[in-house]
Amino acid sequence: MDRTARTARTTAERFENTSTRRLKEIFVLLESYKLKLNSALDKNKNLLNALEEIQSRCNDQGAKLKELSPIPIIGKVREKGTKGAPSWPLFVWEMMLEHLVNSTSPSAGNANIRSIVGRVSPGNVIKELPSIRTIRRARTVLLLIIQALAAYRLVKADKWGQLHSDESERRQNSFQDLVISIEEEDLFK
Repeated sequence: MDRTARTARTTAERFENTSTRRLKEIFVLLESYKLKLNSALDKNKNLLNALEEIQSRCNDQGAKLKELSPIPIIGKVREKGTKGAPSWPLFVWEMMLEHLVNSTSPSAGNANIRSIVGRVSPGNVIKELPSIRTIRRARTVLLLIIQALAAYRLVKADKWGQLHSDESERRQNSFQDLVISIEEEDLFK
């Protein structure tokens, strides 16, 4: 009995020592987790404060952007003091002409205008977009602008000459069928 009692006592002491050692390890681990949790909570507070600051800045910038946007609604407008039909503002004509210069088909003009307005000024409301017929009519406007710019350049040139013509002037077509050389800065262009 003596031997079994000693064995039982040593086993109990071993278990007690193991339990005490594990308990100390758990307390150390618990303290390290508490420290990590506190630092994570502090970091979370800092991140929440930074997020609130960024959101307030974003709201301020959005308010400034709305103030800076000169045209909150895109659509036909009637000039002040006139009693005619509403017409498209000049910036819409400018967008239509830019798309035509870049060889965009008239049927894709509305989608391009919508994407530009959505990207550049997302706060604007698109009430109405130009019809395909209007964009096709803009080709005539573009032709007149190009002809006026060509005539202006010819008037400003010191010397110019006709290089080639496809004889379309006999059929009373416009001046656009000529190839002309202009002397600018001692070079022919």
